[in-house]
Amino acid sequence: MQKKAALIIIFNHRYDKNIEVLEAMYGQRFTHIYHLVPFYDGDKPNVIPVYENSLCFQGYIAQGLKHFYDEDFEHYLFVADDLILNPGINENNYKEIFNIGSAAGFIPEILEVHQLTNNDTIRFVLQKWWGKRRLYWWRLKDLAKYRHWVEGVESEKEMPSYTEAAALLNQHGYKMKPLTHADVFGYFPLSLRTKRDRREVLKYIKWLGSYKSEYKIAYPVVASYSDVVIVPKASIKTFTHYCGVFAANGLFVEFAIPTALLLSTKKVVSEPVINKRGAIYWLYTPPEAAAYEEAMKPYEYNLQNLLKAFPADKLYIHPIKLSRWKTG
Repeated sequence: MQKKAALIIIFNHRYDKNIEVLEAMYGQRFTHIYHLVPFYDGDKPNVIPVYENSLCFQGYIAQGLKHFYDEDFEHYLFVADDLILNPGINENNYKEIFNIGSAAGFIPEILEVHQLTNNDTIRFVLQKWWGKRRLYWWRLKDLAKYRHWVEGVESEKEMPSYTEAAALLNQHGYKMKPLTHADVFGYFPLSLRTKRDRREVLKYIKWLGSYKSEYKIAYPVVASYSDVVIVPKASIKTFTHYCGVFAANGLFVEFAIPTALLLSTKKVVSEPVINKRGAIYWLYTPPEAAAYEEAMKPYEYNLQNLLKAFPADKLYIHPIKLSRWKTG
């Protein structure tokens, strides 16, 4: 008998107390729940200890495969522990809600790294410079330095070649182009108000000699917010294998997971395609924190209140730090 789905909750950090809270919240909606928890040494059989830098948490998925894999699962839903799925989503209706068939996967939004077009799911910075406006993502600096074949990691034959990977991404509609200087370093900083501003200006001047340079990415990749991902049965082994290679090479997770999904899955849908969205809040600046506080005020930081009055039009809300909420 085919099992509908496995819900796999990914913990970026070790919060053992949240395991029971999450099981109580999802337990009546999903029969099979697993937790990937860094350095876990407890005795819960469905909690899988993982050992990896949280910036490469795709490695958690690769390490956990043998523990959560079952050939009868139709899909594997990977969800961050601080992302709360809409309480109306369960193992019986998730395919209809996410508009996926048995062989299709889901990820919130897929972006070409050389052409940042919006900040609906990833936090980009809107830069202005002499009348020009562009979106900038600091993670592209890391991508420009990424080396797909690194010392001590014998992964040359573990993934498609550069040409094969580029062709597979192209089949999904995503092209590879070199990064520009502005992609990697952004526009010239105009402020000299703080030490950090002045340091950034000096750093930028250092790189002006390569202003017209292009940076060929070492391996074809795309980008996506990756705190919720659905992987079909047919792809799970290949997907996790590619995740493991990317983790070993140190590729940032929001490049690694969407790329592994596209390379392993023939059809992948996203929020713009299905015309449904999650609610993502960023807390890096006082205005962002204030907007989050205003949005959470109706729930009084009480999890039961949130679940009872969850926005019907949202697939999920992130972040919900359970350690700061009344969980009952």
